Amino acid sequence: MFSPTSIRYISRNYIVHQLEIMVKNYKCFSEEVGFDAIQRVNLIIGRNNSGKSSLLDLIDAVTSKKYEFDRSTWRDNQRPQVFFQSVVTEEVATRTFPNNTRGGQIGGNHGDYGRQYIGKTIKWSKSGEERNNNSILIYCDDEGIRPPLRQSGDYHKHLPKNMPIFLEGKVFRRLLAERDILPEPASTTDIKISTNGTGLTNAIQCFINKSDLPSDLVERNILEGLNEIFAHDAGFTDIVCQLHDNNAWEIYLEEEHKGRIPLSQSGSGLKTVMSVLACLILVPHLEGKPLNSYVFGFEELENNIHPALLRRLNEYIYKASIEHDFIYFLTTHSNVLIDQFSKQSDAQIIHVTHDQQSSKCTTAKTYIENNGILDDLDIRASDILQSNGVIWVEGPSDRIYLNRWIDLWSNGTLKEGTHYQIIFYGGRLLSHLTAENPEDIESGISILNANRNALILIDSDKRSRQSRINDTKQRIKDEFDALNAFCWITRGKEIENYIPLEVVSARWGVHVTEHVGRYDNYFDYLDQLVSGEGTKYSSKKTLMAEELIPHMTRENLSQMLNISDSMERVCRSIESWNS
Repeated sequence: MFSPTSIRYISRNYIVHQLEIMVKNYKCFSEEVGFDAIQRVNLIIGRNNSGKSSLLDLIDAVTSKKYEFDRSTWRDNQRPQVFFQSVVTEEVATRTFPNNTRGGQIGGNHGDYGRQYIGKTIKWSKSGEERNNNSILIYCDDEGIRPPLRQSGDYHKHLPKNMPIFLEGKVFRRLLAERDILPEPASTTDIKISTNGTGLTNAIQCFINKSDLPSDLVERNILEGLNEIFAHDAGFTDIVCQLHDNNAWEIYLEEEHKGRIPLSQSGSGLKTVMSVLACLILVPHLEGKPLNSYVFGFEELENNIHPALLRRLNEYIYKASIEHDFIYFLTTHSNVLIDQFSKQSDAQIIHVTHDQQSSKCTTAKTYIENNGILDDLDIRASDILQSNGVIWVEGPSDRIYLNRWIDLWSNGTLKEGTHYQIIFYGGRLLSHLTAENPEDIESGISILNANRNALILIDSDKRSRQSRINDTKQRIKDEFDALNAFCWITRGKEIENYIPLEVVSARWGVHVTEHVGRYDNYFDYLDQLVSGEGTKYSSKKTLMAEELIPHMTRENLSQMLNISDSMERVCRSIESWNS
């Protein structure tokens, strides 16, 4: 249903919604907590009872525009408050401050006065039900503006009312952690699928049997989704519903060599996948709304799901979110999801913690904050064993280049965190690594102990054709060859020697006639083309890699040394790990 080739590098250009949403005095939250911004994918991580689901309640309140909370949710008998913070746009300023008005407390032209607020930060609160929402100014960055906003007549009331909240009016669709799909009696007049899975069996049988519902949404779209997510684990040929003697309908999934198996006798992982597919495929049809009008909140999808299946399920949801432009939230305890989304520019991780008194939230952006998440979830280094395979590289810039190249050579179908994981070995530490059988080594660190599926990328560091690679690199290559695993020692001096001249020309806007030499120092070459740039980036390799990869294509890379043959082998290795 969702084409993998349609998502290549769209995420890199995704615009973050710079709207801060906070809540105070709600359930476990005594102080302001929430979201610094809203991304396409929003992972909410934390221990049980830390407040993850309460953050989804906040999103529900915003989408429904119901800012009045049940008294039972008030904390310390204080009414909950929802706060927003954003910057004033030109459109908002124009709508708030009319050009055809002068005088009053402002004195001059109100439009000219209002344009001073463009780009300024404003914070406001909202309360009440949808019909009588009150927007109240909390703070405005109006330093240097005269008169200040609160002394400008009623504009301190109008401006917060005109500030857009893009989530308002969306449909928040939740899938609860406690869910199940059971046999159900037929109901053809009120077809609804609840947030815990109730009604899904009836909905499936209605789509299959009722002439006014499109059966292909079940028989084709859901079936294709199941087979994409369960790839290699199961192959489903049909979905049917049958009626039991007690007048209850049952969903059956048919496999080629197993026949029909009732869903009620299947694992909860399969039921979770069916529930997600129903949210994305059936619910929008039943409610007559496009997918981009929804915001989804999926709670603990990892329950009773194998890590490999969880990766494929989340890859499916992610592709759907790109193709149909919707936002979703995931509450989770799973390190698998952290691996999948921690390196994506259109995803964020919100860490919820509870100190026995109240909860707080942190958007994880630093090494220390991410370590706190791992400590909270009791993640150990040995969990890398769950990855389908590991690619060893020297450092962060190598990872950036290699991920881009894998994306190009696989047409966007192979993703880090889903199909493989990259680990840094650091140049000087290479001598301590070995690819020999862990039981046969007396000293050193076994690559196979980290993961039995592995390949490695090593800079040759050769300065001429006659140069030889050092003994450590030759040993690693021999050990990988003995395992029939790929050890890619660069054909040129370093990985940067694969950067084509077209990329340099596009990045720096200079006319380039020759590629970097096979054994040349890339940063000396860059200094000759653009004075000082090579020196600047020699200590900022990661930054340079990020700036160069958007200009890389399979066509301009293919002319560089042995990259085509090497990348074909890299992709074949990753595909074999995932089969």
